[in-house]
Amino acid sequence: MSPAFRTMDVEPRTKGILLEPFVHQVGGHSCVLRFNETTLCKPLVPREHQFYETLPAEMRRFTPQYKGVSCSR
Repeated sequence: MSPAFRTMDVEPRTKGILLEPFVHQVGGHSCVLRFNETTLCKPLVPREHQFYETLPAEMRRFTPQYKGVSCSR
């Protein structure tokens, strides 16, 4: 894990976090970034966002865990 992620846990008032490129991407989105060991960030696609927000509970165990939306620069 990069030092930026460890710092985030200790110092919640930091001005930002460094996202690392996700090197294991095989296709799909043009820019997938790694937030930590279990979380990826990718560009928001409205239709995909709506899908995860309205996903029936019965289907959640068959899909990647959706953690919500975050703003980045």
